[in-house]
Amino acid sequence: SAVADFHAKLNNGQFAAIAAAAGPEIKNGNVDFTQLIAAVHTKLGTFRSTSRRGFNDNINNGDHTFTASYASVYSTGPATENFVYRLSGGKPVLIGYHVESAALLK
Repeated sequence: SAVADFHAKLNNGQFAAIAAAAGPEIKNGNVDFTQLIAAVHTKLGTFRSTSRRGFNDNINNGDHTFTASYASVYSTGPATENFVYRLSGGKPVLIGYHVESAALLK
């Protein structure tokens, strides 16, 4: 799955690859997404496991997006992750990533 691929690349330090495959919504933001993902990895540590908690599929005027929410476990503790993807040519493209964890505040 796209989320499993994200976590595999995160654990392997392939932050630039995650950012390069992301959509313009992430690339054109005010934050360098590669640096953001690297910082998340530094704070949260190694990804260990996840369990999907929610899923929303939306098709609006031909634009197909879906949001998936996960309860994840990293080496420094639990995190809640939300991924937003747009289907483009039948493939998911990451257009949003949100993470919450007490480990990010340490």
